[in-house]
Amino acid sequence: MSSMLGARPEGTDGSDHWHRESIAWQYRLSSINKSRLKFDIFLQMLLGFLMFMRLLPALSALFGFSFQSLRRWDLPAPRPWEYAWIISISAAVLGWRSTSYNKSFLLKQYMLGTVVFGLFPVLFGFIDVSNDLYVYITERKYTYVMFSFPAILLWSTFLFIAAQLHVFGLYFSSVLLKAWKPRGKKVQ
Repeated sequence: MSSMLGARPEGTDGSDHWHRESIAWQYRLSSINKSRLKFDIFLQMLLGFLMFMRLLPALSALFGFSFQSLRRWDLPAPRPWEYAWIISISAAVLGWRSTSYNKSFLLKQYMLGTVVFGLFPVLFGFIDVSNDLYVYITERKYTYVMFSFPAILLWSTFLFIAAQLHVFGLYFSSVLLKAWKPRGKKVQ
């Protein structure tokens, strides 16, 4: 063994470090995909905040509140898939909490909530807006306007972004579940 002040053993220049200790693959994968999943969930929550602001006039009217400033927004009535999609934010919170202590149960709940309240409403939303989008593409006609844009473009953009975020979140979650799987003894 060589000391800091002593000579290096003969026959080595220090480049033989590849066989020494390294971080196991599951810990490396866990670290990388945790940060990816957290960023994905952050973007989902940001999208959820935008959807909440879009639904705020309808929600306030639903609960009997009347705000004059919300009426000035002049937004079209919310579609059913928008109400269902906003619930997926609660699943995103579960996914965020699962990454702190490698809680597989919470991560599985996140995945289930993402499929049920994230992907299914997005799929239903694509079906719901497909006719309007076709009419807009072929004839440049649209029914609703939101923030001085055709609402069909905003809905389609939202659905496209949400679908990508949910698919990436499910992929990162499945990689994390594989990395967090307990390692048992091999049975011979």
